[in-house]
Amino acid sequence: MATISNTMFQTSEKTADAPSIHVRVLKFKWPGSIAFNLAFAALVGLLYSLWVMGPGPLNPRNTKWLTADPSTYQIGWELFRQDPKLHWPLTFTDRIGYPEGESVSMLDPNPLMAVLLKPFSSVLPEPFQYLGIEVILICTLQVFFALLLFRFLLGPNPLAVVLPALFFLIAPPLTYGLASGHFANSNHWLLIAALLVFCLAQRKLPGSIARFTAYSVILAGVSVAINGYIAFGVLGVLTAAIISLVGQRRLTLLRATGIVAALGATCFVAALAFGFIIAGGKGYASPGYRAYSLNMLALLDPQGHGSLLWKSLPRIYTQYEGYNYFGLGAILLAVLALPRLIRKRRNYPWFKHWIVLPLLVCCVILTLLALSTKVVFGSWTLIDLDPHEKLTPYLSTLRISARLFWTAYYTLLGTILAATFSCFRRRWAVALTSVAFVLQLADTSGLRRWAHTENNETYVSPLRSPVWSRLGSVYQNLMVMPPWQCNPDSTPGARDGYRIFGFLAAAQHMRINSYFAGRYTEVNREAQCGADISALSHGPLSPDSAYVVTYMLAQQIAQGPTGPGKCHNVDQFILCSPKTDFGLSPLVDPGELLQNPLADPGFEERDRSAWPTYQSVVADMSTAQAHSGTHSLAEKTGVGSVYQDVFGLEPGQKYTVTAWVSGTPAATATAQIAVYDPGANIAIFSTPLSPAQSWQLMSDSITIRAPGILRIHLFRNKGSGTIFWDDVHIYRER
Repeated sequence: MATISNTMFQTSEKTADAPSIHVRVLKFKWPGSIAFNLAFAALVGLLYSLWVMGPGPLNPRNTKWLTADPSTYQIGWELFRQDPKLHWPLTFTDRIGYPEGESVSMLDPNPLMAVLLKPFSSVLPEPFQYLGIEVILICTLQVFFALLLFRFLLGPNPLAVVLPALFFLIAPPLTYGLASGHFANSNHWLLIAALLVFCLAQRKLPGSIARFTAYSVILAGVSVAINGYIAFGVLGVLTAAIISLVGQRRLTLLRATGIVAALGATCFVAALAFGFIIAGGKGYASPGYRAYSLNMLALLDPQGHGSLLWKSLPRIYTQYEGYNYFGLGAILLAVLALPRLIRKRRNYPWFKHWIVLPLLVCCVILTLLALSTKVVFGSWTLIDLDPHEKLTPYLSTLRISARLFWTAYYTLLGTILAATFSCFRRRWAVALTSVAFVLQLADTSGLRRWAHTENNETYVSPLRSPVWSRLGSVYQNLMVMPPWQCNPDSTPGARDGYRIFGFLAAAQHMRINSYFAGRYTEVNREAQCGADISALSHGPLSPDSAYVVTYMLAQQIAQGPTGPGKCHNVDQFILCSPKTDFGLSPLVDPGELLQNPLADPGFEERDRSAWPTYQSVVADMSTAQAHSGTHSLAEKTGVGSVYQDVFGLEPGQKYTVTAWVSGTPAATATAQIAVYDPGANIAIFSTPLSPAQSWQLMSDSITIRAPGILRIHLFRNKGSGTIFWDDVHIYRER
C-alpha cells in the first residue's frame, strides 16, 4: 500500500505524529489515544450496525431472523455450548454429526467467539445468539483500525483520519458480507490491522522489530481462529513486511527466519486447537474451486445491488461469491488521485522499492490465486490453466478463492484515500473525499437496503405438533436419515432440513447427526452417508435415538429387524420412535418398493445391455467392489451416464430413485442421479457427490406426468477416478 506521509518513517514519535497537511482550519488534532479511538469507533460501529441490520438482529435473544447460513452458525454454537465435556480440538463435539462428531469450526460460526463464550454458557440465556454482537464488533474494529492506520499515515488532521476511516466502514464487500450472513468472513478489520502492522514496521524506532514480531504473532493466531480466508490475507501482508525489513537491512535473514517460524507455529497450533486440522480426517470435501472465483470485472460489478450507473456486468453466475465492487465514490478518487501519485512518486521518500514492492507482490499473488486456474473476464474465459482439473484437488481448500482478493481491495482503497490527501491541497482533498463519500453512500444504498431486508425476515418452523417438544425427555439423539450432508435434496425437509431439525435438536438438548457445513471431514461423511444408513436395514433402531426418515427408509425399517409399527406421520414428516409411540397411530403404507421395474438393478448380468451409455462415459461391469452380490457398474472415464427407461408408472405420483455409489481413492469425478420425465420434459438432478471408497446412498425424487415413463441416469461428471454404482431401486411414495 502506498504510505502517504512524508514524515511517517522518521525515527521519533514527535516527527511521526507531525501532520502531513500543514494548512490548518481546525485547531483540534485527532488524538492518538487507543481509548479515545476505540470509544469513537464503538459509537460509529453501533450506529452503522443499527442502520444496516436494524435492532432485531442485534438482540441476543432473537433467533427468528436467522437466514440460511446464520442458522447453521447458531445451531453449531448452541450444540457446542451444550456439550459438558472438554475436547481437543477445543471446538470438537459429538453433539453434531453424531455419533462420529465434528468440529463446529466446519460450520463457520466464528470459532474464537464460540470458545470464548462457552465458559459462560450457564449464565447465558437460551437461546442466545452472538451474531448480532459480532456484527457490532466487526463494524467497531473496522473503524478502529482504519482510524489508527490513517492517523499514522496522514497525521492528526481530523478530516484526514475520519473520512478515510468511514470509507472503510461502508466498503461494499463488508456490507455484502453482512447482507449474505457470512459474519465470520466479514472480519475484514483483521486485514486492516495487518496493513497497520506493515506500516508500523517501517518506522525506525527502538524496539520496533520486537513490537512488530509480537503484533504479528497475535494477529496471525487470532485470524486463524476466526476465518481461514482472512488468515491467508493477513499472513500475506505480514510476510511482505518481513521481506521489506530484510530488504532494508533492518532484519537479518536469521532473525527473519525465526519470525516466520514463530508465525508458522502460531498458525499451526491455532488451526489445531480450533479444529481446522483433524487427525485422521482424510481431508475435507470442498467443491466449488474455479466456480467461486474472482471475475476480472469484479471491481466494477455491483451485481444488481443498486449502483447509480449500471445494475450489473456479465459474469458467471457462481461468481456472486466474488463480490468486490469498488463503488462510484472510490472509482472517482482513483481516477483523480492515482495518476497524480504516479507522476509525483519521486517527491515521496517513502516510495522505495523495499517498502512498496513486497506489498505489491503480495497483492498480485493473492489476486492471481483469487482468479483461480480459470481466469474469467465478464462471461468469457480468457485462459484455463487446468482444463482437466488436475490441480483442483490440491487447491480446493481455497474453494471460494475470490475472497483472497480482499487484501488487495483494502490495500488499493487505502492507497487511493491516502493519495488524495497527499497529492492535493488540503481543502481540495477534503472536498473531493467528502463528495466521493456522499457519492459512495448513494451508490451503495441498494446494497444496504438488501442487507436490512435479508436480516429482518422471520423464520417459522413447520414443526407444530407437541410431540416434537417431548423428544428430548425420551431420547438423547435425533437421527435424520439420510442426513443433510449426504444429499440436501433427498433428506427429510429437503434444503431446509438442516435448519428445521438442527433447531429442534438444540431446543431439546439432543445430539444430531445431520448438519450443514462449509466443509466436511471426509472420513465422517463416509460413515454418515454409508454405514450409518445401511445399519437401518440390518439392525434394530437404537433405543436412545429418535429417527426422522424418508418414506423409502421407513419401508426398510419396517422390513428389517425393527419391524412395522414404529414410524408415524407427524407434521408431514416420518418420525420413527423405538421406545414409545407418543400416542400416535402407526404409519400406514409409507411407500412401496416397486418389484422388478428395472432390468439388472444390481448389475449382476455380466453385460451392460440393460444400461446403455449416454454422452462420452466409458462404463462396464466390475468385480472390483460391490454393495451386494459380486458385481457393480464401473464408470471409468469420460463424462456422461448409463441410463434405463421405466414404463407403466402412475401419472401424478411421486417416485424416488435410490442407488449406492462409491469411488476409487482420490477420485475427483462426482456422481449424480438424474431422473427425466419425458411427459413434462423435466429432468431433476441430485446434488453432485464426491464418492468415498465406502458405499454411500444417493437418491433423487420426481412427480411424473402422463404417460408414466421415467428415465433414470447414473452420471459420472468430469474429473479423475472410477465411479461404482450398485443396487438401484425405485420407490413409490404416498
